[in-house]
Amino acid sequence: MSESLNRTATDLEAVASELERAMNHARTAAGHFRDGVVPRGCAHILSVEGHLLNARGLLDRAAISHAARSTP
Repeated sequence: MSESLNRTATDLEAVASELERAMNHARTAAGHFRDGVVPRGCAHILSVEGHLLNARGLLDRAAISHAARSTP
């Protein structure tokens, strides 16, 4: 496997991990809101957004790498 493909595969695994973490924080936030613990719920919402941003950055890198090698 080429270095480029290996890096893309590694990035995609990291995307999956980030999305799983975001999912867990979203579930935790929902529980806090149900319990009326708004500040903790809001803190977990920020964590969701952070994990989504990390995933987006990894996907951006994969897209940029692909664009550099693609033929129009």
